[in-house]
Amino acid sequence: MTKSILASRKPNFFALGVAFLVISGALLLPLRESPADLEGPRASDRQVALVVTALLNQEHLLDKPLNDEISERAIKTFLKGLDPMKVYFYQSDIDEFMQQSKSIDDSVRRGDLSFAYEVFNRFLKRVDERVELVDVLLEQNHDFEVDEEMVTDRDEATYAKTPAEALDRWRKRIKYDLLVLKSDEIEGQEATDRLKRRYTSYAKRMNQLKSDDLLEMYLS
Repeated sequence: MTKSILASRKPNFFALGVAFLVISGALLLPLRESPADLEGPRASDRQVALVVTALLNQEHLLDKPLNDEISERAIKTFLKGLDPMKVYFYQSDIDEFMQQSKSIDDSVRRGDLSFAYEVFNRFLKRVDERVELVDVLLEQNHDFEVDEEMVTDRDEATYAKTPAEALDRWRKRIKYDLLVLKSDEIEGQEATDRLKRRYTSYAKRMNQLKSDDLLEMYLS
């Protein structure tokens, strides 16, 4: 299969993803056994970035070199992958990140992956904030007789602009979750405990993400 891919010279995300796994496995394997430090790039990250950049330039992803257009597309894909329903980041976070939308290619070519850590650490902060909201909201009484609407289409969803707006969106989200559980005859403390476990477990998984997993997500 590898031979046919190289012979055809038709690049695709799957081939590049596999190549990245091979590269990261070779370079980062010794680091997998210890907890990840997501505060900033490690020394080995630069090697990974330079090798992946060389691969991208060689394969000409989508028949285009690594440039500003690819950079802007990549950052949107990365942000969408982290927060597809737009329930964690604020619009101000996105505006801040998008200021670097045309410089990601230059940074990666230099072996600088600090942007991936910056974005992900902000994401972790927002996730932890939302879990705190969930704990508060689950202690409140929700009026299921009130007719309310909630955007569930990720293409139509927007990021909250203020903490108050985020709070109201999560109030509706928790109310919806409780209604779904209620339809399955799960109510009261059992429903509360289940939702707490759901969101706490998600936050825990995100906080346990390792640096090489983050780089795979960012570079592939």
